[in-house]
Amino acid sequence: MQLILDNRALIQFALMAVVCLLALRKGGGPERGVALVLLSMFIIDRGYHLVLDRGVTLSSVDLFHAALDFAAAIALVVIALRANRMYTLWIAGLQLIALSAHLAREMTSGMTPIAYAILYILPSYFQILALAVGLQMHLKRQKRYGPYRGWRRSSAGSDGLRGVRR
Repeated sequence: MQLILDNRALIQFALMAVVCLLALRKGGGPERGVALVLLSMFIIDRGYHLVLDRGVTLSSVDLFHAALDFAAAIALVVIALRANRMYTLWIAGLQLIALSAHLAREMTSGMTPIAYAILYILPSYFQILALAVGLQMHLKRQKRYGPYRGWRRSSAGSDGLRGVRR
């Protein structure tokens, strides 16, 4: 168990890389969109830590991480609202939990670092799991019924994209 705890970040990266690369290769538009957001977050975060050589700060809010989570939340909510998939709503909701952790940390001086860590790091594990399950369900559905649309249709002509292939 200690080996897993010591290598938590490496294990998370490996799982995320496998799931995201599969989603980019075999997924539909929503799967690829979620995978790109998650991979982008990871790459930007790693670059930030390489440049500034800083560890994770749990005693106060790191504005960079809060901004990164905010940008990811916007992207994932947009994907969730437009996707013809239910699991994307879970992924967006998990991102909103991570984002709210920064707000709670800033507003509550009594929040312990472990509570902050759980609220802002743990959702990413569930996001990877949700993407893996969503990708599996997409592939199963595609095998059973053939190609199907990845994005919801809006009301007739409301988005100005009539005739555009989705």
